[in-house]
Amino acid sequence: MDLHHETSRDARTDIKGLGILARSLFRQMRAQGYSPEQIVGLSAELIQLVREDLASAASPPAAE
Repeated sequence: MDLHHETSRDARTDIKGLGILARSLFRQMRAQGYSPEQIVGLSAELIQLVREDLASAASPPAAE
């Protein structure tokens, strides 16, 4: 999945879509038996991955 993909979509639509996706994922995880603590753990892992991705995007490429 390309996290750097730019779209021409309106920012409000993107935010609304992300909210829908988050609620759907949360409901599915709860229905599958995940605890709120496990969902928070997943969220923390996702945030860490995004932080690493942003940091690597901000870093200049290594000289070869």
